[in-house]
Amino acid sequence: MRTPTLNEIRIAVNVLKALSERIHTDAAERVMRLAESTFGDRHAASIESQTLERSGRVEDVIAQLNDWNATLRQTRGVRV
Repeated sequence: MRTPTLNEIRIAVNVLKALSERIHTDAAERVMRLAESTFGDRHAASIESQTLERSGRVEDVIAQLNDWNATLRQTRGVRV
């Protein structure tokens, strides 16, 4: 498997950032549709927890890609 180009890593980071935004937007829309009740409050808390977990995973991958990008830039002698 070949090493991705710096541009491919940058594109992947941008796609993941858009995914993270989408996760938050979808969660907010789901919470807004809930009825105001005890069940709705519990379900909203569950949605928030899931959203934080999912977006946290995406942010971890973004950080890894940014680290890899920096390493490749140093290896290839590209100015930052």
